[in-house]
Amino acid sequence: MFPTQLLMVRKSKKGTVRSLFLSEENSDYCSSVINQFRASLGKRREDVERDLKVLELKSQKPKIVKGLSLLMFRMSKIEPPSLLDPVRVRERIFSLTRVPPVSPSERDEILGKIAIEMNSSLPEIRNAMYADKESEQVLVSLPEITAESLSKKFNSEQIETVMLKTTKIKITSSTNIPRIIRIARRLGLLYSEAGEDAIEVGGPLSITEHSERYGSTFALLIRQMMKIDGWKIDATVSLKDGEKKKDYTYGIDSSVSEYSDSPNGENHSGFIEAKNPLKLKDGEAMFDYSLNIEEKRVNIFVTRPRFYQEDYFIIKKVREEGHNGEIFCIVRDKEKCPAGAICFKDSVDWMRAKEFIETKYSRKEISVEHRPTKKIEEISAENRNKIFEHLEKLYPDSQAMVDYIEFMGLAPSDILEQAGFKVKWKGLRIVVQK
Repeated sequence: MFPTQLLMVRKSKKGTVRSLFLSEENSDYCSSVINQFRASLGKRREDVERDLKVLELKSQKPKIVKGLSLLMFRMSKIEPPSLLDPVRVRERIFSLTRVPPVSPSERDEILGKIAIEMNSSLPEIRNAMYADKESEQVLVSLPEITAESLSKKFNSEQIETVMLKTTKIKITSSTNIPRIIRIARRLGLLYSEAGEDAIEVGGPLSITEHSERYGSTFALLIRQMMKIDGWKIDATVSLKDGEKKKDYTYGIDSSVSEYSDSPNGENHSGFIEAKNPLKLKDGEAMFDYSLNIEEKRVNIFVTRPRFYQEDYFIIKKVREEGHNGEIFCIVRDKEKCPAGAICFKDSVDWMRAKEFIETKYSRKEISVEHRPTKKIEEISAENRNKIFEHLEKLYPDSQAMVDYIEFMGLAPSDILEQAGFKVKWKGLRIVVQK
């Protein structure tokens, strides 16, 4: 999303608002920004921004240049000008300069001493002095991107920025509402059905707590919508009108996908986003993803705790009809993992999910629920370290740590102790401490 000051919309007296998009007519802006970045490789960020400021002043619409530059910075690789620790370098400089140097030669003499101490060079010490400042970072590489692709990214950001100002949106689709509901569910958005072909989703401005996180998640909904045909969004948007805020109506439909950035449908580790529902005897089920294992298609739900039981019954029905189905649950903040669920914190760990599915569906003779517990000694040192690192990230959520270890087919108490944690039992529940 763009900062609000980069939002480009046109308001009408009738109370409607529409986004201003880049088209072929003003694609020169994209080419100019890309060429400016190419000419700036190896320069400090401060120098790159100064050159871009000159480009803004020459442009009729400086907002466009600012927005395109922001996108290019996000996609580019920027590194410190030195690998030395800048804090350590500054500490040594201050310790040796109780009396400030009065000439360049005195200054170089002090920096030269530090260079010898750190087995470095005088230019390297100069570069390292403020290497942790954003303005000193160096532009080292750029994305492979065309002017057309950059303009589409710009248009997508404009849509998402407007949507962050919504109190609610109504999504209408005659063919894809089940799929849109699945997207809203796995993102954890607040929604309600508004008839057979429509749903209403609460916008970021309707949230009083964790609104920043909700806004970021809401933007993901808009990105996912770009991959779907045949939908229409009617939104209520709150924007400034002079010194006051005013509600406007904002509408877009699936035709915007032609000139906006649409993410690809394939997920990490071979997971592919489902596009069509699975036909059942008395209805159909719209899954989130699928994964092919040994010529078997495994259908996958990604759900949240409040929808887990409902989705679990659908999975059970799907299995009874001879199809493969699994369900993963995402928990956030203080949410608890539902009993019997396979949970991930904040987002699905696709590598772990794939390991689980491969184990279950490539070796049918072993029941996942009763497979033998592996010993930590049977796991490579590299994977062992990954397990320990993941446990550190989960701490202090004891239940999530135990669920993760059991998910990997290991004994929780043994692994936790080997990972450096203390294990206490409260009844049948493990409490993990450091």
